[in-house]
Amino acid sequence: MDKLNLGKGFNLRKLYNILTSEERELYEKIIDDIGKNSNFYTTSSPEEITDHLINNCGFNKEEIYKLFKKVDSINRGEA
Repeated sequence: MDKLNLGKGFNLRKLYNILTSEERELYEKIIDDIGKNSNFYTTSSPEEITDHLINNCGFNKEEIYKLFKKVDSINRGEA
């Protein structure tokens, strides 16, 4: 995970503090998939990525949405 560019000012510790244990587990699985398929993630639209996570990885749509919303709030400095 440390090789992943999370962006300037991204606070992983703060993110982990606001995630539930289930969300942390989902986050780690998504990060793992990004590591395995980095080209896909850098060349695909958000819709294609979401579709991949739901249909290929078997993740729950609502859980992905909640997780991404929290990640976005950290990126925006709102959390």
